[in-house]
Amino acid sequence: MTGLTGTRKQSLVSRMFKRKNMDDIIAASQNSEHKLKKTLSAFDLVIFGVGAMIGAGIFVLTGSAAAGSEGHLAAGPALTLSFVLTGLVCAFCALAYAEFAAMVPVSGSAYTYTFSTLGQMAAWIIGWALVLEYAVGNMAVAVGWTGHLQEFLSHHFGISMPHMLTSNTIDVAFEASKINPENLLTTIPLNLLGTDFFIAVYQAFNLPAFIIVMAVTALLYVGVQESAKTAAVMVFAKTAVVLLFVAVGAFFFVNQGTTLPLAETALFNNWFADGWNTFAPNGLAGIVTGASTIFFAYIGFDAVSTAAEETKNPQRDIPIGIIGSLAICTLLYIAVSAVITGVVPLDKINHEAAVAATMSYMGYSWASLLISIGAIAGLTSVLLVLQMGGVRIFYAISRDNLLPPFLAQVHPKFQTPHVCTIIVGLFVAIFGSLLPITLLAEMCNIGTLAAFIVVSLGVILMRFSDPKRPRPFKCPGGIILPAIGIAGCLYITTGLPSVTWALFWGWFTLGMMIYFFYGLPNSAKMEAIAEMKKATIPDLSQRQAEKEAASTLEPV
Repeated sequence: MTGLTGTRKQSLVSRMFKRKNMDDIIAASQNSEHKLKKTLSAFDLVIFGVGAMIGAGIFVLTGSAAAGSEGHLAAGPALTLSFVLTGLVCAFCALAYAEFAAMVPVSGSAYTYTFSTLGQMAAWIIGWALVLEYAVGNMAVAVGWTGHLQEFLSHHFGISMPHMLTSNTIDVAFEASKINPENLLTTIPLNLLGTDFFIAVYQAFNLPAFIIVMAVTALLYVGVQESAKTAAVMVFAKTAVVLLFVAVGAFFFVNQGTTLPLAETALFNNWFADGWNTFAPNGLAGIVTGASTIFFAYIGFDAVSTAAEETKNPQRDIPIGIIGSLAICTLLYIAVSAVITGVVPLDKINHEAAVAATMSYMGYSWASLLISIGAIAGLTSVLLVLQMGGVRIFYAISRDNLLPPFLAQVHPKFQTPHVCTIIVGLFVAIFGSLLPITLLAEMCNIGTLAAFIVVSLGVILMRFSDPKRPRPFKCPGGIILPAIGIAGCLYITTGLPSVTWALFWGWFTLGMMIYFFYGLPNSAKMEAIAEMKKATIPDLSQRQAEKEAASTLEPV
């Protein structure tokens, strides 16, 4: 902004805090040039929400959260309480999302809501954080998808894919001894916020992750309704597998209870043998650490709100989609974690594939094939929904000229934001093939928590700044529940490692540089052009009217 006059600088500063009128936001979404096709129902939205949540969190991270991992305390059987804690926090935030989505049924999710309550700069910050949630989260899911595909092919068909084509180029280790020497090119020692760790660079590229992301991108390019139908099939498949797992676990418990004394059953030994010390080996700290780890399992319910502009009856269907999918997944998560920790001793829980390994531990190896298929289907549906959410965020930001306007182009035939779809797809596919899953998951968690906090804060502010605005869905309890949601999110962030915070602040700094050097001045320029057009059009109309009137006068 060098060389700007004092008035110009003042204009830009005021613009940073300028809020967008909700009526203008809705009107802009109805512009034929940027209008998206309305095809989704409440059922579709529930499917999208469940499809986004049941995936990497439950199939990949449950084992490490229960048994602990490097830098993370074990939650033990108290992982069930971790899911309860995270589910409650997300429920409070979900109610805030539902209130906003019903008021402003347009693409953009938390970004759009923040623009209407806290202003442009805050909206950009939260939009940048949402990139961590959707794009970076999708990268993590793509890496997990490759791992499950490898397990499926090798265990059931004896097919082993080359290490160089199924591993990520970059990995992070907190000790040099933890670095895998296979195909290692170099290591880079770093220290961020007092945390020593090593970046390992390998001669590898995760080709399956790249291929599956590009396939999902092609599907989203064609249309959201087609994507919804595909997601529905995969959601039913993986939900059936999860229900089968819970049913088999329940049968195992009942069967043991009828053949063994209570004190000899697996559930008693794993949960109650030494009271609270057995159930929660690391106490409250372990429960909170577990909650911060498995928070990734809840990422996705807010993706429902990004589809508001493509929903037939958003005021009614968006709250149903958000709250319905969250409730279904929370119950399933608690049941799954109860079975895993009730059947398998803590030191024998599989960190990478806890669900499938638990089946084998119970002696039901016949179910491993179904579990593998369900996991692959589950991760694919998560890729589909998170990819759609990330595209809609970029679409909404570019429509406000904070990113290049060409990103907001809508395909004339498919009525999808095709330019955004291609760019986001390539971004996720490339970096998802390079970066490690643990780093990606933790970065995704912190971006999501930031978004939840800002949305809940926005609902509170709107109750005071615009109390008379119609609210088709209203968060119960006034401002109490959103405030609890904010406190809960802040509490969960205490379980994240320091390296995650360091990388988050680095990402934040990059985002602010883009905003100040491109987004802020460009949006001001585009608004000035729009104002000039508004001022010019009435003058032209007036001159045209005068000309027509003069032509009707009879000569004297």
